[in-house]
Amino acid sequence: MNRQSHPHRSIRRAVALLSLFAFAAAACSDDKNDAVTTTSSAASAGSTTTTEVAEPMGDIVATALTNQVFTQLAGMVLDAGLVETLRGGPFTVFAPTDAAFQKLPLDVLHAVEDNPEMLKTVLLHHVVAGAITPEQLTAGDLTTAAGTTLVVTEVDGSFYVEGNLVGPAVEATNGFVYVMGDALVPALGDIIDVATTLPGFGTLADLVTQAALIDTLKSEGPFTVFAPTDPAFAALPPAIVDAVVSDPTILDTVLKYHVISGKYNLDQLPVGPIMTVAGVELTVTKSDGVTYIDGNAVTVQNVQATNGVIHVMSNVLVPPLGDIIDVATTLPGFGTLASLVTQADLITTLKGEGPFTVFAPTDDAFDALDTATLNAVLADPALLSKVLTYHVLAGKFTTDQLVEGTMETVSGDTITITKVDGVTYINDNPILVQNVQATNGVIQVMGAVLVPAN
Repeated sequence: MNRQSHPHRSIRRAVALLSLFAFAAAACSDDKNDAVTTTSSAASAGSTTTTEVAEPMGDIVATALTNQVFTQLAGMVLDAGLVETLRGGPFTVFAPTDAAFQKLPLDVLHAVEDNPEMLKTVLLHHVVAGAITPEQLTAGDLTTAAGTTLVVTEVDGSFYVEGNLVGPAVEATNGFVYVMGDALVPALGDIIDVATTLPGFGTLADLVTQAALIDTLKSEGPFTVFAPTDPAFAALPPAIVDAVVSDPTILDTVLKYHVISGKYNLDQLPVGPIMTVAGVELTVTKSDGVTYIDGNAVTVQNVQATNGVIHVMSNVLVPPLGDIIDVATTLPGFGTLASLVTQADLITTLKGEGPFTVFAPTDDAFDALDTATLNAVLADPALLSKVLTYHVLAGKFTTDQLVEGTMETVSGDTITITKVDGVTYINDNPILVQNVQATNGVIQVMGAVLVPAN
């Protein structure tokens, strides 16, 4: 995705940087240019990053700019006409870094920037009156300069604001700047209001409307919604989307599988199984600062709503629609695989307790095979069984649990797992749809048939 802003935004930010750096130099009463290195974890980015944080050099505006990691924030502050405001105070600012803004979908970021009132509200949502030192920061509610509320929690000695990890603090002449690895998103209305105000959730909004769930998600709640973006839905094979949309019962189950009763910021979300509104459990795991839902990473966390919270997902969550065989025969696109599994007498095995991980080639994947090769496999029962069981692992492995390297399949042969830019590859073939749940395991949808070496 191209993260470049519109040209006029870049020009304004360049002007902002020049003017504010000039102010910082003028405000400096002594030489405190030495930077200190601090380490902070970005909860939804999945990595621990090192940020250069400068010693105080004037007020909050000047101090923030000396860090050179708040250029996006500086431009937005200038656009909103808040520079002079932030020279007053004292204030405490929970300041998102450039990397924090880069986590936001570009269309969402531009929608905020292009709406003056929304931009001002979002920025002031990060500002609290008064200078709160690190020693004074405690769990509880803070009222922001936007008139909104920030909830501070403490987990294992670390503080979170609206579920987002609070980084190191830098003292300014008029308050404190806390480095944040995530932007704070104020409540722009109820869950439906947020989904229809911010771009990128058009498909989800349409499906919720079709399933007559609007009134539910506009009710008091509270709810936690794992909201797939439009690209997440677009990544699904069209035949599967059509099958779900055309069956009211399945559509209702799939949508409610993305909803939990109660409001859970990510720091409050318990690890392990948790019951959805669909009456089916999903599984929460956390690793290296990343939260996974059924093995799918939360990409933007803790988007607040008046009746709950939204966590943005780049993958659609697919609930278990039965065992592995049930899923393969319920969802379209796996007719060839189902036929071959029947021919190889593996139905009973894959309907067993397991659990199993199945790398399931689509019909198109089988169609792409050379006809002679496919016929040779079909003509040899032992070879057919070997090829099919080469697509199966003993045990349930969602993509976050598949570790790079080799793993032995049920056939006794090994597959090679690699990961590039968030995509998991099996023998250099990307998983097209990941973590389709089954009652006895998980299905990873493949666009290619895996062929054992021997």
